[in-house]
Amino acid sequence: MKWLRRMVGAGGEDGTLAAVGAREAERLLVVQRLLNAAQAASNADVSSTTADMLDRMIEQIKAAFGAKHACIHFVHDAAVEGGTSMHAMQFCPVASSPTALQPHLMGLEMAIMQRALAAGQPVHLHRLREEQAAGARAGNGQGGQGGQVDELARNADFEDGIVVPVAYQGDAFAWINVYVPGQRTFDEVDQGLLRTVGGVLYGAIKKEAFVRAIQRIRATLETHFSPRVVDKLVSNPEDLASQRSERLEVSVLFSDIRGFTALSERLDPDVVAEMVSEHLEAMAEVVFAYDGIVDKYIGDSVMAVFGSPFPQDDHAQRAVAAALAMVERQRALQAEWAERASGPLAIGVGVNTGVAIVGDVGVSRREFTHLGDSVNLASRLKDVAEPWQVLIGQNTYDRAKETLTARALPPLTVKGKQEPVMA
Repeated sequence: MKWLRRMVGAGGEDGTLAAVGAREAERLLVVQRLLNAAQAASNADVSSTTADMLDRMIEQIKAAFGAKHACIHFVHDAAVEGGTSMHAMQFCPVASSPTALQPHLMGLEMAIMQRALAAGQPVHLHRLREEQAAGARAGNGQGGQGGQVDELARNADFEDGIVVPVAYQGDAFAWINVYVPGQRTFDEVDQGLLRTVGGVLYGAIKKEAFVRAIQRIRATLETHFSPRVVDKLVSNPEDLASQRSERLEVSVLFSDIRGFTALSERLDPDVVAEMVSEHLEAMAEVVFAYDGIVDKYIGDSVMAVFGSPFPQDDHAQRAVAAALAMVERQRALQAEWAERASGPLAIGVGVNTGVAIVGDVGVSRREFTHLGDSVNLASRLKDVAEPWQVLIGQNTYDRAKETLTARALPPLTVKGKQEPVMA
């Protein structure tokens, strides 16, 4: 508190308000409340909206000056959302004044704000009156607005006030307007702290915009990655950037529904779309449960990858466990679809492990994906898998055999391979 008293010119060294006079104590309280107004924004957590921060800030500003009216106008409408901008102005005199008075009061307030902005300095209402009264006495025709200020102020239930322009790094950002019931001297400390409040508000609004952007990014990422992977991507985006277009050993899983094309010909398109959506959502949940990623959807087929974009020592085990869980999840869905499907809708799954090229493909529209022979083989295994069957490649079995029970099939002939493959 000592530094605070030195800043406002108060005496006393014992650290208590009792040591200073009533005027200094009141002055100290004003400063404290303005600091609280700044802290209302700077201490806001990510769940706080700009509207919440404005409520707390304006409450502290009004309490600091005993003001009935206090509000914030934004220089650019795009600075905040429309509803928030109106929220910031809800305690302006215009909001509570008679309807007939509102256009005049709004015009006067805007004229004062533009003057403050042009000068880059606060405009104090009683000084504006004095200037205009002096102009009227000098006969230069500038006294009319001074009378208008008096009349409008009386009707809007305030006598004095101050309009403080706020800029951030030289760019005009907002005005903070305070209207008080009696004449008051707003000194440099008041003005400086109000500017500080505005500067902190700017930072808070930018933080909220950043949080909203991150939330949009998360929503996009969560269609492909598990929440744990998304957390890592958002907190360390350079980790993903450093792994673009590289060779990485991964386990790739493909699944699709058997007989779905024929079923689609018998069902209404809306029913088909609903069933596909339910299936893909269920399969993605399983993939995410094992910390895999959904590389893409291809119709009713799912391509998932384990061990990317971040390495996993046990990616083969994860992929096989996910494949088996997907089969069980589809069995549960089949039971729910009984009336709509009128027949079994099994899935077949193929899993293969090997080196893939991990990175972006495309030019104007780029996509993060996985390419290579190991990926193709997983897709081919899916094609030849029987309903409710999981086929895994030899490499996958070699890495996961300690954790699963499997039987070898006769060598399989698959599309794109000249030699039969083991599965």
